[in-house]
Amino acid sequence: MPRVPSPEASSREELSIKFVNTVAWRLRDLVEDRIATSDSILKWLIDAELADRRIAAQLRARWKASPHEADAFLNAAHGLREALYRIFIARIGGGRIDPTALADINRYLEAALGGVALGPVGDTLRWLPTAGKVAPETLLKPIAWSAVSLLTGPRALRVKQCQDERGCGWLFVDESRTQNRRWCSMGDCGNLAKSRRHYRRSQAAEE
Repeated sequence: MPRVPSPEASSREELSIKFVNTVAWRLRDLVEDRIATSDSILKWLIDAELADRRIAAQLRARWKASPHEADAFLNAAHGLREALYRIFIARIGGGRIDPTALADINRYLEAALGGVALGPVGDTLRWLPTAGKVAPETLLKPIAWSAVSLLTGPRALRVKQCQDERGCGWLFVDESRTQNRRWCSMGDCGNLAKSRRHYRRSQAAEE
């Protein structure tokens, strides 16, 4: 069954964490990639408020005429996502940071924020492309900056990986007072874990 993030697991999460979590069941042999196609990543960018429908329509038209451009953008997005995942996991486990992963992220930082800027949309502020013809890679820059802000800030050590036994693998920022959160969502993995523990205790009591 496709993995659908609960409101708790997604609404308040950092942009970079949301992006990494477009892969579900990372700790299983068969993962679920939620941005496996150009259409699915455009939908994700719209939902993340990094693109609007006008930009998405523009890119779809270009990619229809030039499929290799769509493939290149998809590969770039996947590359950034996996680089972020490797860095977050290294920080969680106290391991060595992969220099290749850092280089992948730094490519987006070296170009600064050319092509994208903070702008108003109604009564909110969002990342908006600044050029008439959008360079798809600019849509990924805010994700890289989100990761840098998180990794260099006071919440860097609060990034954790869900401990669900089924192999969820989603990341989250533990904002709990006691810093002992174990699951991406109490409404999903947390409740299932508690149900499994209750079942095991019941089975043991009957033996």
